[in-house]
Order: sequence, then C-alpha cells, then structure tokens
Amino acid sequence: MNRSFKGIYAANIVPLKTDKSIDTKNLVRHIKEISNTKGIRGLLVNGHAGENFTLSAHEQIQVLKIVKDSVENSSLIISGVNFEDPQEAARVAKEMFENGANAILVFPPFSWSQGISSEMIYEHHRIISDYIQGPIFLYQSSINSGYLSYKKETLNKLVNLKNVIGIKEGSWDFSSYVENYEFLKGINEQFLVMASGDEHIYPCFKYGSDGTQVSLAAIVPEKIVELIENIESKNFIKARELDKKLLTLAYSIYGKHPPNFATARIKYCLRILKKIPLDTMRSSIILDNDDKKQLKVSLKSIGIKF
Repeated sequence: MNRSFKGIYAANIVPLKTDKSIDTKNLVRHIKEISNTKGIRGLLVNGHAGENFTLSAHEQIQVLKIVKDSVENSSLIISGVNFEDPQEAARVAKEMFENGANAILVFPPFSWSQGISSEMIYEHHRIISDYIQGPIFLYQSSINSGYLSYKKETLNKLVNLKNVIGIKEGSWDFSSYVENYEFLKGINEQFLVMASGDEHIYPCFKYGSDGTQVSLAAIVPEKIVELIENIESKNFIKARELDKKLLTLAYSIYGKHPPNFATARIKYCLRILKKIPLDTMRSSIILDNDDKKQLKVSLKSIGIKF
C-alpha cells in the first residue's frame, strides 16, 4: 500500500467569491489544471494552502467532493484534518474517506505550538487512528514552530500507530530533514518520507525522498515535476538551474514575514496569472503593495509572462 502513494502532490488552494463562499466553478478549473499535469500523482486537499481550519467541517467535505468529481480516477487525494478536538477530527476523517479521500494528513492544531506533551500528541493521533480504516500521513512542522515540530520520541510512537504510512516532512531545515529521514527509515524502510519545504525540494530529493506535498505545484506544477524528474535522473546541473529560479518564488511566498501570509501570496500569484479571478481569503489577511510587487518579480524571474 505504501509504495502506491509515492509521488508529487500539489497542495491546492480554494478560490472564494467576494462574499467568501466557495467558488465551485473556479475550484474545478484549478483542480483540473494541476491534476492533469503529467507527473502529478495527486492532490493535497484541505491543507494550509486550501484554507484548512478556516473552513467548516461541512465545507471541507464539500471541497473534497468537488475535487473527487474533478480528477481522473488515477489521481490520489490526501485530505488534511486539522481540529483541536480529536473526536471531531476522527469523525471528519471518517467522512473524508467516505467521500473520496485515499488518505488523510493529520495536522497538529496551532494551539500546540506553546506547549504540549508527547503523550498528548500521541493520544490525539491514536483516537483518530482507532476510529478510521484508511491510510494516515503525519505532519512534521517547521523547527521554528515550537511543539508543532515533533521530537524523535514522539515520532517513534506515532509511526507505530495503526494505518500510519508516511509523513509530510516540513522541518524547513535540510539537516533536520536528513535526521528524520534516517530515523524513520531506520524504524520502517517502507515508511514514506515526503519532502515538504518548498525552499528545500532540491537538496531533499537529491538526498532521498518518497515524494512531496507542496503548494508551489499549485502555481507551476510542470516546473516542480521538471525539477524532481531532473534530480531523479541525476541531471543535477539542469535541476540546480531550475531550483535557483524556483527559490526566488519560494522565498517570496514563504521566506517573508509573516509566514502565515503564504496562502494569500499563492492566491495572488494565481490571480495575476489569470488562473483564478479573485485572491479572496477567508481570513482578514490582505497583502501590501511591496508583497505584490515582489511576487510579480519572482514570477517573471522564472520566465512566466502575464
């Protein structure tokens, strides 16, 4: 089962109308465009880029249904689950499987960042794992995100839970990625370690990765595929050249303060590329002119015209 999930997953966004309701028409268009790109294995739905916790549970299921109806049967769907209440997370996760998800990705609730024990983290995941039948991916957050970044003690417990088959490794630090990769593969060689940091795709895949779940693939899916294919074929010179260009965009989205503006930046890129009509956010986040100018420069540096 694990091996079938290897590959590149685009973390999609959710277009919204001016009243902040889901724009179904443009969501379908967005999903079809990225999922039909050759080399894209599937989609990460209801991730941070996909509005995630700002959508109600009902809306998350609605988005999942739209996505399921919009992709080819060969495309796999991983759906994010981000709830403070593990019972609610378990219920919604079960409903996600019933409505087309092939696997779920359990996000650590943001309240954990200020402090939580390994036992509490384990219990949250255990409740979800015991309630559902399908595959589960863990989420390893940035080393700068406090307790959202799991220690090896915690990872060791989580890896052994029922149905846990892999991790979206978002340490956002190459040395930490390597440590976790070796640690997790040492426990189970079949465990899937997927590079998550958009700014670290090149070094992570050059070292070793079973796939990736990134939002840059929602903007330029063909370039992410090209980058990874060149790395895997050991064409490192060409891969490095492309990576340098993509890093300009990645830093403009993720490297600027505050980092939680990333989804707004992704939506703005898609809007100026005329891939979605509006860059409306469910939250009150609005980009300033400096942010917008830098994003335009970054897109042009990749060779994209608009």
